[in-house]
Amino acid sequence: MASRITLIASALFWVVMNGLLWQAEWGDRFTSGSELSPDLIWQKILDSPDSSVLSIRYQGRTLGSLEWHPSILEVSRSNTTAIEGMVSAPAGHLIRVSTRIHGSDSPLDRVMVLGTVELSSSNTWQRLQVRVDQRPKSWEIQAEAGSDQVRMIYEEGRQRFEQTFETRNRAALQLMLAPYLTALPSGLIPDIALNHPESLARNSSIDARSDWMQIGRSRVRVYRLSARLPGQLEVTAFISRAGELLKIQLPDRLQLVNEAIIGD
Repeated sequence: MASRITLIASALFWVVMNGLLWQAEWGDRFTSGSELSPDLIWQKILDSPDSSVLSIRYQGRTLGSLEWHPSILEVSRSNTTAIEGMVSAPAGHLIRVSTRIHGSDSPLDRVMVLGTVELSSSNTWQRLQVRVDQRPKSWEIQAEAGSDQVRMIYEEGRQRFEQTFETRNRAALQLMLAPYLTALPSGLIPDIALNHPESLARNSSIDARSDWMQIGRSRVRVYRLSARLPGQLEVTAFISRAGELLKIQLPDRLQLVNEAIIGD
């Protein structure tokens, strides 16, 4: 009799503890469709320990791939014993993005884009570097926060051309990017983003919610970020609870789909 009581008590304890853990983990925050803070999801994405490898699809065709790799920047500390896998002092984040385009009958074919963005501990950008390679040509753009200048480097074979121009000289930037902007799907980038980038944020809204996503035979909880941009454009991203990018819906049937779920 005593053993049965012990067994029942142990089972009840297990059920209660798991219920409390579930409530603490999910609670009302993960009720389907419940509203969340965009900053919370953005922080999850930045702190994600894994890279996100996405397939680029346009109107059902695979055009290339994109790899998103965030990492945490640390402040080095002296006279301390480092523990492997532990961040000593977070100083910000570094985001690396690499994109490869292939099989596209446009000026974007055989293009590789490598970009890095350094963020401070408050998630404000500090440095930006973007390199576009399309042999035998390459373009590189460098910018730093607090500076009103952008550095551009152009190389073709043994030729190298370098120029620094002010950020308000948007005509120069548009001229440099023109061959690629015209190759993008119509309406993908709002005109306001090129002509008046400072007002883009003021005219955009972001909605963050919990949601469900079908992956194979499983239905998993995810975050959903939706951004409404000028020109009635909308971008929707689905992110795993660990901060991994799963799927991004862009205008004109342009999609980024995590390669881990492509076959699902």
